[in-house]
Amino acid sequence: MSILEKAYELGLEISNSKELAEMKNAEMAMMQDDDAQQIIKEFNEKQKLYLDIQRKGEQLSESQKEDVEGLEKKMLDNPLIYNFFAAQQNFEKVLEEINNIIAKAISGNGQSCSDDCCSSCSGCGN
Repeated sequence: MSILEKAYELGLEISNSKELAEMKNAEMAMMQDDDAQQIIKEFNEKQKLYLDIQRKGEQLSESQKEDVEGLEKKMLDNPLIYNFFAAQQNFEKVLEEINNIIAKAISGNGQSCSDDCCSSCSGCGN
């Protein structure tokens, strides 16, 4: 089997992972909720405005900083948005672990890992 075929296989396994499914489900629930959408829209609009200010070399005022913090808190207080962020972080952790395993295999440091990797595993360093 070629390296590209194995990469494709890995991609298929990732696409079928429970972590990706959980992230997609959480995203769908978040996107279908009007309250969550309003919060995200408000956050994105303020973020764009404040990034434009910073690009001009200006500093945000204290009230603008407090506004950002308030919007971030509002996002995390919404259970659908919070669940999406948590699922996204979990999926990104899996991708990071995969990248670490590949890097170690390429460098020759470590041995192969299994799904039941533990803290004593020298292959993945977990």
